Formats: sequence, structure tokens, C-alpha cells
Amino acid sequence: MDLHLHQDNEILVNIVDRRARESPQLLYAAFPVLPTSYDAGYREINYAQLANAVNGAAWHISRLLGPGKNFETLAYIGPNDLRYNTLVLGAVKAGYKMFLSSPRNSIAAHSHLFKLLDCKTILIPDPQPAVVDDILKASSLRALAAPSLAYLIDTLHPEYPYTKTFEDAKHEPLLAFHTSGSTGLPKPITWSHDYAAAAMKCSRIDPPEGFELQERVFQGSRLFFMLPPFHAANHIASICYAFAHRMMCIYPPAGAIPSAKVLADGLKHIKADLAFVPPTVVAELGRDATMLEFVCSNLKTLATGGGDVPTALGDPVAKRMRLMMVYGSSEMGIIPLIRRDATTLSEDWKPIMFTPGLGIVLRPVNENVYELYQARDPEIEWRQPVFKLYPHLDIFKPGDLFSPHPSKPDIWIYCGRSDDIIVFLTGEKTNPTTMEASVASNPEIKACLVAGAQRFQASLILELADPKEMSLSQKAEAIERIWPTINEANRVCPNHAKVSKSHILFADPKKPFARTSKGTLQRRLTISMYTEELDALYEDAERLENANVINGKISKQPNDSESLGALIRQAIMGVTGWSSLEDDTNIFIIGMDSLQTLLLTRNLREELAIAEIAPSTVYTNPSVSQLARAILDLSASQQASLGHIRESRKHAISSLITQHQSLIDELASSLVVDKPAAKGVDQKRNVLLTGSTGAVGSYLLQTLLRSPSVSHIYCLNRSPNSSSLQEERNKARKLATIAPSERVTFLTVDLSQEFFGLEPEVYNQLQSNATDILLNAWPVNFNIPLDAFMPQLSGITNVVKFALHAQCSPSIFFISSISSMLSHPESPIPESIMMDTSAPAPMGYGESKYIAERILDYAAQKLHMNVKIARVGQVAGPIHSAGTWNKWEWLPSLVISSLHVGALPDSLSLSPSQVDWVPIDTLAEVLVELLLGSTPASKAETATVFHIVNPYVTTWAALLPTLVATLERSSHGKKKIEIVSLKAWLQIIKADAEANRSDVEKMLERNPALKVLSIYETFSTQEAPRFESERAKRASQTLREMEAIKPEWMDKWCEGWLS
Repeated sequence: MDLHLHQDNEILVNIVDRRARESPQLLYAAFPVLPTSYDAGYREINYAQLANAVNGAAWHISRLLGPGKNFETLAYIGPNDLRYNTLVLGAVKAGYKMFLSSPRNSIAAHSHLFKLLDCKTILIPDPQPAVVDDILKASSLRALAAPSLAYLIDTLHPEYPYTKTFEDAKHEPLLAFHTSGSTGLPKPITWSHDYAAAAMKCSRIDPPEGFELQERVFQGSRLFFMLPPFHAANHIASICYAFAHRMMCIYPPAGAIPSAKVLADGLKHIKADLAFVPPTVVAELGRDATMLEFVCSNLKTLATGGGDVPTALGDPVAKRMRLMMVYGSSEMGIIPLIRRDATTLSEDWKPIMFTPGLGIVLRPVNENVYELYQARDPEIEWRQPVFKLYPHLDIFKPGDLFSPHPSKPDIWIYCGRSDDIIVFLTGEKTNPTTMEASVASNPEIKACLVAGAQRFQASLILELADPKEMSLSQKAEAIERIWPTINEANRVCPNHAKVSKSHILFADPKKPFARTSKGTLQRRLTISMYTEELDALYEDAERLENANVINGKISKQPNDSESLGALIRQAIMGVTGWSSLEDDTNIFIIGMDSLQTLLLTRNLREELAIAEIAPSTVYTNPSVSQLARAILDLSASQQASLGHIRESRKHAISSLITQHQSLIDELASSLVVDKPAAKGVDQKRNVLLTGSTGAVGSYLLQTLLRSPSVSHIYCLNRSPNSSSLQEERNKARKLATIAPSERVTFLTVDLSQEFFGLEPEVYNQLQSNATDILLNAWPVNFNIPLDAFMPQLSGITNVVKFALHAQCSPSIFFISSISSMLSHPESPIPESIMMDTSAPAPMGYGESKYIAERILDYAAQKLHMNVKIARVGQVAGPIHSAGTWNKWEWLPSLVISSLHVGALPDSLSLSPSQVDWVPIDTLAEVLVELLLGSTPASKAETATVFHIVNPYVTTWAALLPTLVATLERSSHGKKKIEIVSLKAWLQIIKADAEANRSDVEKMLERNPALKVLSIYETFSTQEAPRFESERAKRASQTLREMEAIKPEWMDKWCEGWLS
């Protein structure tokens, strides 16, 4: 069969007319009947109908403007349908040329292109894309109505006469579009008819003997086509390849954004041989095994180009179907590639081999990196389209870099760009130089780089003029200061290249940007230096989005379609910049793109706390009214269960905070303005210590006694015989048992009672003497509800009242817990007070600690008090004394149970388990240093927060060999300890309990992990958060000098538990 149903050197419109005469029923394209779904099936279009539609477009243009004289430029921006192709060909017949501008361009870019092309007219479809409103406001373009697709196809139009031959018209323009540009703004390029002819000849080149032409799979195929209609590849494939190879083009819905779901849904309604998709679709399939299974069973080949697909996401696809990389550019067209066997599966899918006879040359740039050139050759120039575009050039350099295959000659792997162009995962490109120059104009910025290759969106690396280590809160403040500059730069860059606050990275002062000896910034090297940080930045941004949903970070929760519709409308206008939007308008028809869809999805998920909202939700409900109804349906079931629990929890926390804050407000009315200042750091300190008989309290008391600056310690405990209890427990902990009475006073108190339950004169004496209050007492029970902590919260307010009227304005130092922040989405968690009431772990202990923090912070603000808060992480056993680690805590219980069942978990969380524990004796030293040290007052007069976690982390994996050896030694060789996953370990623990129900007491003694099973189950479903500790390190020398947990320490602790 002759697949080349056209003559060499034939004008495209003449090919259409000839084919309409000779093969009128030959199919050209198929498209969904409905613009937003497949529900009504597909409509097929043959060449007779295509020729009629082209004639209709030509008559429509000539009726509006008259016959063209000098190929005047007409702009068009519309939905992804056949109007693009019919308008391009119709304009040629009418004597004009179409310019297809990306709707994602900034208004500045549109204006720049219109000026260079001398474009004065734009054709506008109905409904009108939102971007066109902004274009018309910013320009003097004449706006004329574009014909509808139904009018072009279904109305019978007379033939529009076109009599030019190829020789007459070969240098005349075919169409214009634009590249990313080399100066920051896109540059227009105009294809001639000679260019199109050369592109079609190039596609039919014969491969060398023993090889097959990769692009031959297009011949006679049914191609599911998902590239944007304004892209050069669209017209190479849907016009040049379609005409040259009798290829039928299958389109997705006109209002759909390319996605794996759109492809899969289309394949349910029409047969296709292969699909040509952007890299994002390949990446989606690589992540979704179910979707991939369906697509590969309905499609032979998946072709992709325009961007780089991450290897880890392409590999799963290449294992299941033929994955074909297409290489080319707007200037060169598609460059045919060859393979030994172009039809079989190959897991080695990334490397490519260029077809000989096209003038492709690769020249070395540096070690293992080569730059591609295309060299003019008069003997083959007829199949080198680029030199029809640039007849004055002998060499064309597209700017692409390749590395040679490590073992196969003449095979190359794409490795980036030689210029500044960034190629996103979507295949879209941007030149970041304009944004970088704009942002770098801020005096705080020394230099900046835009990153985003192989990513869905852009990020920004900032090198400060005054580089210094910054805490998370300092970074947030810096972003807010710099944001107006970044926002201004965002206004003039394309939508797909805009930078959001969540994607800003500050350069490490210890890792300055790479520069040449002349001071020139080395882009590739610098971005390579920050690969790990950029990976973490994108992961954290994604994690933040998910965490906000999981933990219910809700701003509003409309429960009717009208109010929800208003929220959705504002969200859409926010991400698109549109000034207005009707509720029933299809947002994709009027120009919403894939990145805006992703941002909208994230915003709605966070705003409404509905995890089920996905991009597909938006794609299948593409108007405000449809999306509102869909979200209400999603919300209904969730709100009845998880939402109710979460909201009840948040309400309880907020109510308690408000209740105690109102008590602080009452105290503020009695504030004495001229109170004496607190005692200086060098003066003797009288410390009120609560909970001295507890584990941490005992070590705190010992450490305070060693401090020469502490004159007296008042131990406030609930026990009526706390002095003897202290002696008894110190003895068990192998601590000094004698508390000198001249330095220590034991008092029985109940902080929730008036005067702490003390006689008024004793209370007054404490108020006269106290310089510092160290609040350490708190019930450590993870199973009791929040309301069980009411006495402790009342005690916090009473301590504030005590300090307010105390003579020496004592500081308040509250020993909190990282559990007060375990549900906070930010990572690392900053050393600051968080207003998000969903931040604490969902248990009474963490919630009560969080509320206490909020009460004390409010007191610091309203009453100008010196408040410090230490969020303490996991407390380990002692290392400087002979004491042991309490064997009934969760980790000792884990180890004891592991010996019993003969298995240890390989991790303590979803992520690689980082061990940042603090030995209890070291913790006491750190806390006393923070208590007695001078901390600069915050300008906002808020509580000063410290995170007490070990700054030098090790891993659970590093400790496992010691644990295994110790457990096996303890069993006297009777047990071999196996390493299993955390989930498997949990199953083993539960199975043991099921098998030993007869003696519960003995079972729990042997298998104590059962008592705290919920803690381990939380570990198995969550990643361990990281906590910032820079402020604590600055304030504590002991923390700065602390060592990572050592295997020998673990061995010592284990011996104590197992003895």
C-alpha cells in the first residue's frame, strides 16, 4: 500500500483538496462530540469534510477582512480542537498567516510577539478565553469572531479558489508561532511552505541497512494526539506527518488538560495504535500501575517529547509497552531516529540514535558532554527544514546537550541545555534570565537561579547579599520581605514558570553559588550542587499540601453550593489572574492550564480539607457550578466521620485556649506598670521546680544543686511526703540521695488551687523570693483524654497569676513536648509558637501541652512576662551516671517485646528512622543552662521557644546490630533475632497476644509493647517530623557539644532493661 499519498513539493492546502477529490472518505481525524467529556462518543472527519472546513475558514476570514495582500498576521487562541488546523490552512488560501500564541504567555510576552509580527487582528472563539480579555486591554488589537467548529464542518461551503503551485508559493509563510527565546522573551518563527515540504521529506528518510526508522510507526496509524495546539510539534504531527503518512489524528476533549486519565478514558471510546503525549503523562503512568495496565493493554506505543522524563518514572512504562522518545525543535522539526529493532520493548528507552544523512553532529563541550549541531549540506538540504527557516546559516545549534552511551557507540542520552532554557516535565520551556535579573535587583539578593528541569513547576534559589545561617522563621520573614520583588517578576513570566512561596530555597552560606574566575555564575554546576536541597524543597511542598489536608488546616467549610461556588470562583481567579468568571463557563475552554489546575487542586484541598479533591475532579467538573456540586458530594461522607472528629477536637482546643486567655485578660487589668525588673543573670537565683520526684525532675534537681548561681530550690510536688519520695527515687536512679535543707525546700502543692493549696504566708514568701519558675510536672500518659488535664491547665494560669504579682518578676520556663507539634505540617518545625490548633498530636497529652504553650505565650504578650518554652524530644537513659532508662516506656517495651518474639523492626517510622534522642542527664544540663541563661527578648514580646532534640542524629539502622547482638546475648544463644519491617513486627506482636490470652499479666510482662501499641501503629503510618533547634543550640553549650547516640550507650540501656 502506498502510504505517501501526496506528491513531493506540494502546498499543504493543495494536498487537502487533491485528497478530497481522490480519496474523499479517507479519515483524517476524530474528536469527541462534547468539548469536555467522552460521554457522547467520537466524531470522525474525512478529507472531504476537512477540505470543506478549510474552505469555510478561508471564506470566513476573507468576508471579515477581504482577500489578503501581504500575508497579514492573524492571531488565534482557542480550545484544543480542529479549528487550529482549519484556520491555519484557511488563512493560507485567503492570503493571510495565522499566529498561534501560547495562552500561558504573560501579557508582556504577547505584546512583544504581536509587535514583532506586526499583528493587528485576533480571532476570538466563543466562549472567549479569559487571557484574551487581558490581551485586548493591554493592546490595540482588533478582535473578530472566529467561526465555530460546527459551522466549519457542518455547513457546506463553496470551494475557495487557490491556484498557486509549489514554486509560486514555496517561500511564502505557512504559519507563525514562537519559541522560548534566548533573551527572556519568546521569539516568533514563521514556517514557509518550503519548510513543511522539507519536514515531510525528512520524515520519509531511509534508515541504514540493519536499522529501522523509529518514526515509521506513525505510518498508517491511528494516533491519539495530546500535545497543545499552539506547539510546533502539533503541526508537524497533525498536518505534516498526517498528510505524508496517511495518519489519522485522534483528539482528546477540547477542554481537557493532558493527563493519563484523559488518555485512558479516551481509549475506552476509540481504538488507537499509539499516543503522542507530553512527559507529564508518562510520569503519571509510571506512578499508577492500574492506569498503566489499562493503557498498555489498549495501546502498542507511547511516544513522548518536548521534555525529559525522569528515569524512575519512565522505567515502569517501558517494561510494559514500547516507550518512544521523539527528538526535535520548533526550528529543526522532528529529527528521525533509528533503532536496531524499532518494534520491540526495550527497558533501555532513554538513549537515542540519530539517523545518518541529516547533518547531525555532536561536538564535545567538556568531559562526557557533547552539544548537538545540525550542519547544512547542499546535497541533503531538501530534507533539512531548519535551513529553509534560516537560509543564511550553515550551522544550527538548538542548545541541547547529550552524553554518549557508556557501552554502545553512536547512541546518546539527553542531559540538558547549553543555554539558560528550562524544560519542565510538562514539556513547556522558559528562559529564566528576565525573572532572575528582576529578583536580583532586590538589594537583599546577591544572585538567584530559577530551577525546575524535570519538575512540574519552577523554584527559586536565592543567594543573599548578607549570607548567614537562618532559622525557619527567619527564612519565612525574609521571603515576606522579598516577595513583592518576586511577585512583580511573576507578572511578566509565563504562567507555567511562576514561582510560589513554597518553592523558594535559600543558598547555604557554606555553599556559595559556583562562579568562574571572572565571577560569572555557573548555572548548571550550581543547580547540581543543590540537587538534594531542591529534592527536599519539592518533597516538603508536596508533604505540606498533604499534611494540611490530613490535619484539617481549614479556613472555610461552606456547606451549600452558592457559598462553595463563591470560594471556588475566587480560588480559580486567584490562580489564573482572571478578573471575572461565570459559574457555568468551562474553565479549560477559556484557557486554564495544567499547572493552574494543580495549584487550584492544592488550594481547594487545603482550604476545604478534602483529600479526595484531585486534578481529575477539576477536569471532569470544569465549571464553578459543576465543581461545587462535586465537592459537596465528596465532602458529605468525609464530614460525617473524620471531619466531625477533627473539628470537635479543634473546637475543644480553641475553647480551652479562649477560656484561659480570658483569665489572662482579667489579670492584665491589674497589671502594675512600675514593677521591679527581674533579677540579673549574675545575681543569685531562687528556683521553683515542679515535679522534682519524676525522672527528669530528679536530674533537674541534681543539676540545679551543682549550679553556683542557684541559691535555693523550692520543690513543689503533689505528694505529701515528697522529701522521702525524692530520696527513695534518687536512690533507685543511682543519684545523690541527700538534699541539703539549706538549699532545698520541699512543699506539697496543688497548682490548680488558689495559693497553690499553700498557706497564704508560705505562698507570699514564695512570691517574695522566686526568680525563676521551672514547670516540669505533667502526667505522662498518652492514653487519657484532654479533659483529664484540666487541673494542669488551671495550674498554668495560676502560675501566671503568681508570677505577675511576685516581687522579682520571675521567669516562667515550661517543659513542653514535641508532641505538641507532631501534627504540624511544616518540616522542620520552627522554634516558635504555632497558632494552628491542629498542630498537636491527637492525644490528650500533646493537646494539653499545646494549650499550655498558647496560654503562656498569650501571657508573655499581654503581661510582658519572660516566658521560655522547651519542647523536649525523646528522652533517653543517662550516660554520665549508673542509672537506667525506665523500662516501661515505649522504646524499652519495644526491645523487651522484640526479645520475646525474636524480631526487631527495621525502622521506627515510614521514613528512614532518625535517632535524635537526648540522654536524660544531658537534658537536665541543657534545661538548666536555658533557664539560667540570658535570652534576648523578642520584639513581639512572645514566648521564646527551644527544641531540645539531639542536633547530631544517628539512625535506627546504625543501632540495630548492637540491639541484635545484645538481645541474642541476653537469650544465651537460645534466640536468633530477625530484622523485619515495622508493619510485620506489629503483626507478630499482635499474633503473640492472640496466642497467649490465658495469662494476661504474664503476657504483658513478656510482651509490654502491647500496652503502647497505638504509638507503634502511628509510627507505621507517619513520617517522623524534623525539628529546628538552632536557637536552642545557640543558647546551650551542652546541646552544641552533645554527641549522637552511641551503640555502646544502647548496649548499656538494654542490659538495664533485660537484667
